[in-house]
Amino acid sequence: MERELIELKQGNSSVSEYTMGFIELVRYAAEGDDALTEAWKMKKYRFGLRVDIAHDVSLQPVTTFGDLVQEA
Repeated sequence: MERELIELKQGNSSVSEYTMGFIELVRYAAEGDDALTEAWKMKKYRFGLRVDIAHDVSLQPVTTFGDLVQEA
């Protein structure tokens, strides 16, 4: 599961679909490794977004994963 999470990309999916898949994989990955920090989740989530969306989100002052998802 962790490998799938690392390789997950938004591609042609909507932000909502990407987010649901990301959260599902995070849940399974966290069961085996409690080291999935908020900062790691935010970095990975942003990295998986389409470039245009990731750029727009990176310009926003977000401090939590929930804020990041809302901005996307």
